[in-house]
Amino acid sequence: MPENLAKDTTFTPPRGVASAAASSLSVRSEKPESERGMTPVGIRRATQLKNQQPVSIETLRRMLGYLSRHLVDKRGETWSEKGKGWQAWNGWGGDAGARWAISVLSRYDESWFAAWRRAPRNAALMRHVQR
Repeated sequence: MPENLAKDTTFTPPRGVASAAASSLSVRSEKPESERGMTPVGIRRATQLKNQQPVSIETLRRMLGYLSRHLVDKRGETWSEKGKGWQAWNGWGGDAGARWAISVLSRYDESWFAAWRRAPRNAALMRHVQR
């Protein structure tokens, strides 16, 4: 836990993050079962973000971890059809979620963020969302 935050400090997802998650859940519900993305963890995260439930620093770290690993999904062949990768990406907050997590973590979890940003895939995520 960062030194400058109380253990129970949380952050409320902004509207753009909630909107991405809500879109993801909506699209997922309309797809046939074989075209539904997201694990149970992803569905819980999307629901949490959609409902703008406060999240911890650890959750923001997990969001960035997921989003940096799955940036490649945006080049997948079913992206334009709002396939599984699109659903999962947006369920974790999408581009708005990455920008928000980066903003919070760079401010309140500086040492973790400084180490995180050095990894090539994490730097790629930062370049992607700062366009």
